[in-house]
Amino acid sequence: MTRPSLSLLGNALLVVVLLVSTASIPIAAQTAGATDVQIRGIEHAGPGVVATESDGTYVTAWQPSNVTVTFGGESGTYSVCTRVQSGPNSATQLGCRQINSDGGQSSVTFDVEQWPTNETGSQQLVVEVFGANGTDSLAQTSRPLTVFPPEGDADGDGLANQRELEYGADIRTSDTDGDGLSDGAEVNNYGTSPTDPNSDGDTLSDGVEVNEFETNPTEADTDGDGLTDGKEVTTYNTDPTAADTDNDGLDDGEEVNQYETDPNVADSDEDGLDDGEEVNQYETDPTDSDTDEDGLTDGAEVNQYETNPTKADTDGDGLTDGEEVNEYDTDPNDPDTDGDGVGDGTEVERGTNPITRVERSIGLPGADVRVSTLLILGAILLVGLVTGALLAKRHSGLTGLLPWTATRDRDEGVPAEFSPPRNDGGDEPTDDETGDEDEDASGAAADDTQEQAEEEESPLSDEERVLYLLDQHDGQLRQSAVVDGTGWSKSKVSRVLSRMADEGTIEKINIGRENIIARPESVPDHARSQPDDR
Repeated sequence: MTRPSLSLLGNALLVVVLLVSTASIPIAAQTAGATDVQIRGIEHAGPGVVATESDGTYVTAWQPSNVTVTFGGESGTYSVCTRVQSGPNSATQLGCRQINSDGGQSSVTFDVEQWPTNETGSQQLVVEVFGANGTDSLAQTSRPLTVFPPEGDADGDGLANQRELEYGADIRTSDTDGDGLSDGAEVNNYGTSPTDPNSDGDTLSDGVEVNEFETNPTEADTDGDGLTDGKEVTTYNTDPTAADTDNDGLDDGEEVNQYETDPNVADSDEDGLDDGEEVNQYETDPTDSDTDEDGLTDGAEVNQYETNPTKADTDGDGLTDGEEVNEYDTDPNDPDTDGDGVGDGTEVERGTNPITRVERSIGLPGADVRVSTLLILGAILLVGLVTGALLAKRHSGLTGLLPWTATRDRDEGVPAEFSPPRNDGGDEPTDDETGDEDEDASGAAADDTQEQAEEEESPLSDEERVLYLLDQHDGQLRQSAVVDGTGWSKSKVSRVLSRMADEGTIEKINIGRENIIARPESVPDHARSQPDDR
């Protein structure tokens, strides 16, 4: 083989530096001339080298690199030349250099500022050693070489080769960091790092954030709720794109980090109030269904009884709200439910009934004189009323003058106790009977009065009082009128009516925001198809 001409050497874009080294990389496949010369190694280095692997070297065309050739042979003068070629008839000379060898190992380095523009893609780097005459080829070897142009896209990831290197990505790999997003997509679309699989450090890979959860791969906490996207997905099972997963009025981060509530359950303690309502509105504990430990859940206090869920005894009467509702049937918002001047708690302590005035008055310790006086006055009044009734009956034949005899409950029109007027079933008085009117009429009246007074008056039950009210209004009455007529609290009226409706003694007819209460036989035909509001 003949030595290349000097004109070809002048066209090469490189500077040749001669270095003598004791280390080399052996080359297995080579040809040698008569003189025993061996090319022992080719080393490609510099910024332009992308990688050197068993299948060859990968370099960029626009960055500098260098090729170091190591050879050995007898002492003498040698010429070392390098070239690149893509085929048998296509070759570009990189340069040649004469070297005087002392018979040991010698090295020559070729600095390549940039590769020829037409020599990109798959190439062969050929190294050849000539004798002193420059014509006899003493040894030759080659190495596979791939040259990447700056504007090309070797891995097809949508990012040009030169830009990939600017981001530190691998020209030969479309997804350098293996996060599920191509390097081009990371740079051009999402603003993520093509060399870091978790750009925002939230423990979710960029690809998972984009392709699965639709979170922002550059924001560790996409929804700004105080929990990183990774924690929401892997630990708490919350929505990383919704600050308040359960829509309870508290952000997921607040629930986890501050209140220790369940960010997936709107009402963590199942008391009937959302966690947000408890924290932001009622100042109750969202993890304790009964914040004030009064026996009523927070929701029942707020939604049903209108009591204070943070105060065990809302009305300050000495009974907890739960005791008033569940045990004594008193009003937890009224310290004196029956209005007798003695608080509910005091009545319970003394053993009197906190919802009945008469019972309370009779049972007051230390009030025997007052009670006895009241009883005497009441008895005198009763005797007078009964006497007058009997006399009126004898003289006018009227019956039913007194529909009841009792004290009334509160200030309303329903009797607390009811005694029907006596009716012996006899005929109208005869002339003989009326003729005896002058015979000690007052004595007979006194006997009748004593007999009637001795009869024990039967107290009306709650249900009987309601039925009495209905009977006074043709069997139908608004629920609010029952409240007014009995003097009970709304909650008590609601409980009594619900119980009666369950027993079938009344019907509740919904008319919008209120109920009509009716005896079953008094329900209008057009209302019978409506479901009961029980």
